[in-house]
Amino acid sequence: MKQYKSWFFILILSVLTILTSVAYYASSQIMFFKLREIEIIIRRETRGKRMNLEVLKNMPKNELKIPSKFGYDIHSTFYHPHETNHWMVLLHGVSENSISSSKYVHMFTDMGYNCVVYDARRHGKTGGIDSTYGYYEKFDLESVIERLKKTYGSDIRFGIHGESMGAATMLLYAGELSNEAEFYISDASFARFSEQLTSVYQSISKTATAPVLFFTYLILKLRSHYSIYELSPIKVIDQIEQPILFIHSKKDKFIPYESTLALYKKKKGPKKAWYPERGDHVESFNRNQKKYRSTVQSFIEQYAGWEVRSNHEQ
Repeated sequence: MKQYKSWFFILILSVLTILTSVAYYASSQIMFFKLREIEIIIRRETRGKRMNLEVLKNMPKNELKIPSKFGYDIHSTFYHPHETNHWMVLLHGVSENSISSSKYVHMFTDMGYNCVVYDARRHGKTGGIDSTYGYYEKFDLESVIERLKKTYGSDIRFGIHGESMGAATMLLYAGELSNEAEFYISDASFARFSEQLTSVYQSISKTATAPVLFFTYLILKLRSHYSIYELSPIKVIDQIEQPILFIHSKKDKFIPYESTLALYKKKKGPKKAWYPERGDHVESFNRNQKKYRSTVQSFIEQYAGWEVRSNHEQ
């Protein structure tokens, strides 16, 4: 009997060791995923004719390092080509950086607004050890907005545009921290990070069983000090009183557009949605530029009352 108990203990210990090892590796992939190189993003956006480096280079701007509440600097660029107090704050997606937001800088400055772009935690030139998909990033957004008001006046009016992780960060900021923006534009946000993460891991690995996922989420909490279940824009979406424009391609293979459908359904008050038929994840602008702009423009005019330029000057 004692021998059986010893073998049973060894078996359990071995299983736990294997589960912990696999889960530790998986949590590392979540925290420290590979980032896209800046040169690759520039080449991609330039070839796609979505970014004009010469225009961005000559546009009046301030590059600032904003202190994060977590001990690192947030690299940001404030584009101010117009004498206006209307600003757009732009948040990029996971593995990208602020250069990815250049196409939106062109679009919004073309409409007559100034823009703020910045590298998210651990991305681009911003510090930070790990990525948390909006949990700590929402506080960095708060710091950027505080600097925006401090630098350009407390009377500024601003909206926020985010895609993918940037959209989720924006919604968490609005639902948990502050409701200062006049409107929000959410492009391809997840509704619950736990569901998104489970779906991704189960699609790429047969080891993504319930026990492995449980240990992964547990180790992730121990290492990054947050629970993935706290990353749920859908839990706070009904706290956002301001208008939200939801955009999500129906053919998105990474974050299903049903996530945005759920967010839209739960959102109270003014809202608008557009679900284009073309484009994969955060490709709605790339595939439907004219429709994207007209949808955003009509939303801003209707819900914020901001004047929008009718010509396309860059």
